[in-house]
Amino acid sequence: MGTVFNYQKGAHNVVAVNKAGCVGCSTTPRNAKVYTSGKDQIRLVKGLNSFICSLPGHSGAGMKIQISAS
Repeated sequence: MGTVFNYQKGAHNVVAVNKAGCVGCSTTPRNAKVYTSGKDQIRLVKGLNSFICSLPGHSGAGMKIQISAS
């Protein structure tokens, strides 16, 4: 199962983070995968999948999501 993130390339990004990174708007863990294509196809893992936009202020303004996959 996967999901697609569509956005204007260069204006945003998608960072796969852990729950703490999503709640705190930080790129946690340190080696978090960063997607920048504007048309990112991301395979979800079973359980909670968390994503943020790491550009300054974006995640804090609500550009974050958690997806539960079974």
